[in-house]
Amino acid sequence: MRSSDFSLDLYITANSPGEISGWVAPLVREIRSRLWNCRISVVILPCQYASGEEMALCAETGADRCFRIGEMSSVETSGGKKLVLRLGGDLFFAIYFAKRIGAPVWAYCGRPRWGRFVERFFVPDGDAALHFARAGLPRGKYETIGHLALDSVAVNESEEETREILGLSPDEPVISCLTGSRPVEYCNAAPFLARVASLVTQELPDHKVLFPLAPTVRDDLLEQALDDAGIERIGTSRVHSIGLGGGRWGTVVRGRSLESLVCSKLAIAVPGTNNLQAAALYVPFIMILPLDKADTFPLDGLPGLLPLWVPGIRKLKREYVVRLNERTDFVSLPNKMAKKMIAPEIRGFFKASDVAAKAVSLLNDEGELKRIQRAFWELTHERGASSALASRIAEWAIGTHRRPGQTNTG
Repeated sequence: MRSSDFSLDLYITANSPGEISGWVAPLVREIRSRLWNCRISVVILPCQYASGEEMALCAETGADRCFRIGEMSSVETSGGKKLVLRLGGDLFFAIYFAKRIGAPVWAYCGRPRWGRFVERFFVPDGDAALHFARAGLPRGKYETIGHLALDSVAVNESEEETREILGLSPDEPVISCLTGSRPVEYCNAAPFLARVASLVTQELPDHKVLFPLAPTVRDDLLEQALDDAGIERIGTSRVHSIGLGGGRWGTVVRGRSLESLVCSKLAIAVPGTNNLQAAALYVPFIMILPLDKADTFPLDGLPGLLPLWVPGIRKLKREYVVRLNERTDFVSLPNKMAKKMIAPEIRGFFKASDVAAKAVSLLNDEGELKRIQRAFWELTHERGASSALASRIAEWAIGTHRRPGQTNTG
């Protein structure tokens, strides 16, 4: 198909694994059901939260092509309708890209930035909409559509099928350890969570431990991190099992992260999109944020750009992160959405035994687990953000675009 044959050339900006799998993938699926001749391109923007594996992950979203913004000069654009949709990455880069190709900009975000350069904003919830109202943006310029990541929670097999594939008995209690998708996360979290799981299974030996890995996890980095920490593993080219001590092993799972969560009685997770996905599957979890290596954390704005090789910068950044943590009520997204502590958060300087004690306490408290499940259901059962956004894009592409509050009579 020639570029002139497309009804719409849509460019979606994103970065980080969570944005691509949690936001881009469900939106692409919904757009495809509405516009048969729309060419969808994913534009990877510079971002301190990147894993380095975004290009490979993009290939699984169903988009027609994917490229980095630095490659834009060699990218063919159509002569017809063009639209840039900012889902992730710095909004400035999306605006710059749109200006280069002569396209309007729409943005999915929670704060009103660069408002005069953005034609329309789409916001995740009512709290975010308040920021736009307080900033004085006209009501027709922004619309509340919900959280896109909730639409990424789709399992491809039943719990019974997953258990059979993973060699789990029908009633075997499962704990999932979610190590994150970036090297700075899983290289630290995998050894730490192995120690946590070791202590938990000493108390509860009938519990099975899974390590569902994000598709961006590099085995060579994971192996090195486990070896450096003195954690046993099985697998030379790919890690299959992680040692928990006493002859017990945690099973590494690839390609079935959500399905593994469905089988789980409890998850222990680092912050990220996986928190919202666990909540959307109504799986109780404990979020952990150790600050021992706070100087390695990716940060927004100037603190994230400071070069760590400059003398004193590591100490300065570490102190900044510690103070930021003290000022922050909630880190896990479900807790932020609810404005209360639904899922326990363990943040700061702590030991594996502290996390294990909390996990054992929760696993022995069926009433508390059910309370968390009910709270997650109330928070996440309403879906459809990707459907709403795809509908607005389709309306605009075929000329029946409407503002919030208007009725589409086309």
